Order: sequence, then structure tokens, then C-alpha cells
Amino acid sequence: MRIALIATHHADYAASLAVALAERHDVMLVLSRRNSGRQIRPESLEWLRRRLTLHIVPHHLAPLQPVIAALCARHIARFRPDVVHVQEHPTRSMAQLARLLRGKLPFVTTVHDPLPHSGNDDKAARTFARAYATLRAASDRLIVHGESLVDDLAGTGPRRDRIAVIPHGVLHFGRHGAAMAPTAPDPRRLIFFGRMEAYKGLAELLDANDLWLAQGVPVQLLVAGAGPEATRLAARMAAAPNITRMPGRIEQDELERLVAGSAAAVLPYRDATQSGVIASTYGAGRPVIATRVGALAEAVQDGGLMVPSGDVPALAEAGRRLFEEPDLLQTLERAVHARRTGDLSWADIARRTAELYAAAGAGRA
Repeated sequence: MRIALIATHHADYAASLAVALAERHDVMLVLSRRNSGRQIRPESLEWLRRRLTLHIVPHHLAPLQPVIAALCARHIARFRPDVVHVQEHPTRSMAQLARLLRGKLPFVTTVHDPLPHSGNDDKAARTFARAYATLRAASDRLIVHGESLVDDLAGTGPRRDRIAVIPHGVLHFGRHGAAMAPTAPDPRRLIFFGRMEAYKGLAELLDANDLWLAQGVPVQLLVAGAGPEATRLAARMAAAPNITRMPGRIEQDELERLVAGSAAAVLPYRDATQSGVIASTYGAGRPVIATRVGALAEAVQDGGLMVPSGDVPALAEAGRRLFEEPDLLQTLERAVHARRTGDLSWADIARRTAELYAAAGAGRA
């Protein structure tokens, strides 16, 4: 099968899928310059070029979105694929691409967030609502990353029989074709990382940290990343004696080292759909503490501890258990390894995705 995989965002995710698909199929991968530059290490891009057809298009700034759609359409016409697979994200270019293709090829879209997160993501979703609707309507099949997200997506219009559930595979911080450097985890350290928006629950994590300090739990908390919540809560973090702050954008190799060197990642989210943070944490071999929102429980399963959203005492208790129950961390680590090599492996996900491509084509017959 000849597969055109278009990802002007979610570059690391798409590259991981493309490499696995390329084991059995001819794959063309189209990435955007800025997103791939941020998510994929330079040496990994060169490694990808040796294994599949790779094209880089400009960043999807609004004036360039029709140009990007046209470039993608030209690459598709030259490659002559059997199926086109795109990633939904805040841009009009993918809807414009769908219109340019005029339904001539089976068309699959991965919908990473069927409903937007609260805050800035919600504003972006409203801005691009018409483009999302056009893209979803043009798709023969749509992929979501959890059973609980099928209802969310179906509620926006698509028929349920066009929606498939395929897990979000593990991510390796833009590293492709090379092994992770060995890193011994610090059993006292928890890490909170990524884009610091209000829905991520940083305030609740700081409340839990106050409980850890009061109870004498020996937690060292690393907060890595940038965003409005990090700015709003900067003074509070600076005042906590056990918090290390790493502001700004962190290079992928350094972030992988930090996550792999932590006991677990903490995701005290107020709302969510799926999570690239979980996929990245599992890719680094570490478990998580997360809240039961969206499809997070489906992603975590037995590789982490789940607590109710907004329940600060339960969050603090989960962290305390990691430090006071000697066998718990090792049990979670073994579960993470089983998931990485099982249903969250890209080989398994590529097999399921290729089956969906075939179904999308057969549905047109």
C-alpha cells in the first residue's frame, strides 16, 4: 500500500507512525518546518529521510495555509498514494487540502482532541470550527485515541461507524533510530512538564505539594516548561523549598533525560481528551500519576495511579504511596514496559492503522 501521511503538526507522533508503517508499505511523510524542528531531533530527520519519502513544508501561518494545502496536494499527486492520512490541528490547511483532493482518494483524519481543552485551546477551536467540520465531513474514517472519545467526536457530527479507536503510541522526545541514553531515576523526584495552561492543574499540584511538605514526604518536584500558569504561579513555586523550576522551552534530548530521571510524571489535569505527556513519559519508561478525565485512564491503565480531578488529598496520597510503598514503583515500571512493547507499540498501532486504511478504501467500493 502507498500511504501519504500529512502532519503539519504532531510531527513526532506522525513520524513514529510513518516509520512503523514503512516496514510493510511505501510511505510519504509531509511535516512542517517549525513543528518538525521543535519536535524531532536533526539527526533523526536525516535518519527518517533514509527510510521513507520525506517532505518539509512551511509553517502553517494563516496567509500561507492555502499554499501549504496546495504543496501537500502536489506532493500527493506526485506520490500517487492509495490513501491519505492527515492530523487535525488548529489550521485551515487540512480542510483546504481535503477540498483540493475532491474525494478522489480514501481520506483518514486523526482527531487528537474531539473537544477542545478549556482556556486558549477552546478559543482556537472556535476560530477553526468551520475548518474542523469540513475536514471531519470529508474523512472516510476518523481516528480517536480512546473509547470515551467516540461519543465526544460523534457529538460534533460524524457517524459512529466512521470513527475508529486506535491508541496513542509511545513517544521518544523526537528520537528516532537511536537508543535512549541510560538514566537512573531519582526515586524522590516527580516531574510536571509541558505547556502550562490552566487545565493542566498546576495549582492543584502546588496544593498537593503543600500537603507533602506538611506531612514530611520527601518529594522533590521538578516543574519544566512555559505557559500562563507558570507565570501566574511563579512566586508560589519560588517559595517552595522542594520545587526546582526549569522555565522556557527545553530541548527534546534534555527533556527526555529529565523525565527518565524522575520517579514519575504528574498530570493533575482538570480536563483533557488524550495526552502526549503520558505517551512521552511511557516512552521514557516512567509511570504517571494522573486524573480521571477524558481518555487518560484508558491510556494509563496499570502503568500509573489514577485520582479524581480536583481532589488534592487524593493526589497527595498517590504521591506519598510512591515513596512509602517499596514495591509499588517497580510494579508500575513493569506495567509501563509491558504497555510500551504491547498495545502502545508502534508496530501494533501501524498494523491497526493499515487495517483501517483498507477499510476506508473498501467502504468506497
